Amino acid sequence: MTVYMFPFLMFDGNATEAIAFYKEALDAEQLFIYRLGDLPGKVPEHKKHLVAHSVLKIGETSIMISDTLPGMSHRIGTQVSVCINTDELEKTTQFYENLRREGQVVMPLQEVPYGPGSAIVTDKFGISFLLTTMRTEEAAKRGHQMEMKR
Repeated sequence: MTVYMFPFLMFDGNATEAIAFYKEALDAEQLFIYRLGDLPGKVPEHKKHLVAHSVLKIGETSIMISDTLPGMSHRIGTQVSVCINTDELEKTTQFYENLRREGQVVMPLQEVPYGPGSAIVTDKFGISFLLTTMRTEEAAKRGHQMEMKR
């Protein structure tokens, strides 16, 4: 079982601008970017350009960046989350169950295009966690899948 943790930054429609800024300011390398329009399902035309998920490598560390997704609210204090990637759904489920106790489920644990399980939970202290099971240990380490399941 492998677990990796990453900072996860959420923006209110300006993630593309933030990515460009961090690439220059922090000598970051953009490993990949998925836009809402790249994901399966119906997305309004005016939201297809928004960043669904991106990873920047800064030195030996990575950060994840996205725009606030449809149905989620963006407010001060919610821009930074902790992303925990595992390579075992059972471990993701354990973390999900433990963190949601006395907390709040923002997105229930469910299969997503990039892995067999993903959830967003705010714990009882107000800390937001994005929990994801990746398809392989290497993908968990990178913070993304090379190919999404469509």
